[in-house]
Amino acid sequence: MRNNVRRSKKNIKMPKKISDGIKTISGYLSREKKKTILFLLFVFLLMRMATALFLGQKNFEGYDSIVYDQYACTIVKDARWLADTDFEGNYRAPGYPLFIAAVYSLFGCQNHTAVYIFQALLSVLTCFYIYKLSRLIFDEQVAFLSFVWSGLYVFYFYYMRFLLRETLIFSLIIVFFYYLYIYILQEKNRTKNFWFFSVAYVCLIHTDARYLFYLPFFFFLFLCYRPFFRAVKQYVVFLAVFSLLLIPWTIRNYIAYDGFVLINTRTLDLRPKDIRSPKPFSRISDHILNFKTVKETERSVYPTEEERELIKQGFNPNNRTAEEIAVIKKDIYPASGFLERKWFWFVEFWRPVRLSSYYYPFPDAKFHPKWTWPHNLSSLVCYGLLLPFMLIGIFLLWKQKNRAFFFLLFPILLQTFLHVLHCGLWRYRVPIDGFIIMIAFYGIVQTLTVIRKKSRAGF
Repeated sequence: MRNNVRRSKKNIKMPKKISDGIKTISGYLSREKKKTILFLLFVFLLMRMATALFLGQKNFEGYDSIVYDQYACTIVKDARWLADTDFEGNYRAPGYPLFIAAVYSLFGCQNHTAVYIFQALLSVLTCFYIYKLSRLIFDEQVAFLSFVWSGLYVFYFYYMRFLLRETLIFSLIIVFFYYLYIYILQEKNRTKNFWFFSVAYVCLIHTDARYLFYLPFFFFLFLCYRPFFRAVKQYVVFLAVFSLLLIPWTIRNYIAYDGFVLINTRTLDLRPKDIRSPKPFSRISDHILNFKTVKETERSVYPTEEERELIKQGFNPNNRTAEEIAVIKKDIYPASGFLERKWFWFVEFWRPVRLSSYYYPFPDAKFHPKWTWPHNLSSLVCYGLLLPFMLIGIFLLWKQKNRAFFFLLFPILLQTFLHVLHCGLWRYRVPIDGFIIMIAFYGIVQTLTVIRKKSRAGF
């Protein structure tokens, strides 16, 4: 008798009108969300287009922009670049120059406005993938808030108006981690997503070879979400595909440089010592492996001991600033010990504001000016205010044993570690700001939820 009752309950169906009504409402809501997202994407794109057209850099002052422009023009005008390195900027990673060259081939060489417009599209794509990744990990509310914040994020606007690779890096890193998340944690369309994140990562390191630093650590990411032998298998397959995708540009380099060069001469140059670039090795020894207290700098223009004595006597032969003269008179040297330099880079990497000038340590040995008030204000509002909520979000992810805890921390920890070892400027943090935004808004939503519950309990 009880079984019959249970069966009859299971067979009870909702009236057709009610079920159709619920489906209609849910379908309407989902359509409304899509319309809202599409509308905001359109608004964000218009804002970036206006920025590109009216605020895009016209006259290049920075050396990087000039070199990228010349590299791209060489690609467009002369096919000899495939087998020759006799052109300006040949030592640069090829990803961004190839991107510019693709735009130049369509709209004319040195059409910088066209590049900025394409960078506007990339910037909007970055915001959209922040939304998609946040929705996968958290919920619609956190995803929507992260999407809006990233759409208005000042640093995304700032970099897309320059002929610099940063906007491309922002896009590639979030796209890469989006497909990696689906592959590792959701295991959907595994072959397709595997190729998507593999290609995105190869494009990323061809744009900025520093991200090769991530490669050995991916194994630990696989290991967090897979049994040991399965993690080893998937990581080995990833390495195999990664190596396969490196072959085309490596062949080009072998022809052009007459030897093995990975990505560019700054990355890995195995040619004979008398012709290869010494820069990568000197950088590693100076920045990472040098545990000594440094009292010499790479800047030959920095005051010698003779000039220091003249300054102490009241002379100023090289027109030093008042700040420089003050520290020279006090016998303060810019270089510091190994741990002090690493702590300095850590602070610089996470810095939300710079309200005063400061004495820059090894290797520059000079004063860096305070940021302008628009820079300080925009950085504090868009980024600095998120930091406490990011810490709350990290704590809650850990406390709730959220599966995405280590995945979200992975790029933040590695990016910090890499640049504390090497050079921790604030602009090197911006590629991971998308992850900071997502975690911070998770912390904000959770905090507001707790406050709302307590206020209701109070009544």
